[in-house]
Amino acid sequence: MHLPSPRGRFPQLYSQRFPQNFPQARLLGLSMLMTLALLLGCTTPAPPARPQATPLPDTERPVTTPGATQRQRIVEIAWQEWQRWGGQTVRLGRDDTACVADSPLPAPVLPGMAAGTDADAADAADRSADREEDESNEAACLHFPDGTGMEATPQGCKLAQRYWAIVGKAVTCGQVTQGNWAWSAVFISWVMRKAGLDERQFLTGDSHSMYVVDARDAILPAPAFRIEPLPAMPRPGDVICATRGRDKYLGSVAEIGFGTTPMHCDIVVEVDPAARLVKAIGGNVQQAVSMELIELGDSGMIDSITNSHMPWLLIMRNTLP
Repeated sequence: MHLPSPRGRFPQLYSQRFPQNFPQARLLGLSMLMTLALLLGCTTPAPPARPQATPLPDTERPVTTPGATQRQRIVEIAWQEWQRWGGQTVRLGRDDTACVADSPLPAPVLPGMAAGTDADAADAADRSADREEDESNEAACLHFPDGTGMEATPQGCKLAQRYWAIVGKAVTCGQVTQGNWAWSAVFISWVMRKAGLDERQFLTGDSHSMYVVDARDAILPAPAFRIEPLPAMPRPGDVICATRGRDKYLGSVAEIGFGTTPMHCDIVVEVDPAARLVKAIGGNVQQAVSMELIELGDSGMIDSITNSHMPWLLIMRNTLP
């Protein structure tokens, strides 16, 4: 005896209980479950926009002013590191020079740093007088080639190794002094992490062009920086960047390649428009963490033409409070 199939006898009921597009229905059900999971908060956090190395063990926590904002902590930590390296200053003048000199002004006393003594102040005054005499003799343009300067000392090596650790790399003292292990980018990365910026705000890297491209392409969910072309006036907590080497006179921010364009960046710590001077602190500047005294050009702003030693290209404008 031939019996009609259930589908033939009850076509409407069958189609309602077992849709013909059963695989699609199953996918729809999975989609609904995923949507429900999202609503219930049962999702895992999204990974960073690019992989981040696991920092090597480092328990150091810089001491900053209680209640300081992230922007303020960036500036204070940069000041502290500069003091740890001995307070070397480099003047980027309107005369197109880049000369190492002593700091012309006393550094601020920050949390975690001891105040200077009267003897220190007298010594600084003596050094300042010596510097003025040297400048009058055109003998102030001192430079430290790679492999010299404070980075070649045991203390400098130890300090630079801390910066490399933030990107998960352990380097030797011999590597610290080599040009292919330039540590200016990991210095910036270290300061940002120690100031409390997380992976939603800033991603570390061993090349300045990595986080410049991050900011340019707006890849982060809560970016701490955005790119602003020059000329412009920076503010404390901003990062100013220049291209160097084969790309020293790059024409546009759009031409910067991720991890491939040689660059240098410094953290702005003080701006004095009346004196037409910007103070910025950077790593691996004349083989130390140095402060650059940047004399502003005719525009009264940072630009790419006033000093060919550092043809600034952009500001990473700090968007933090």
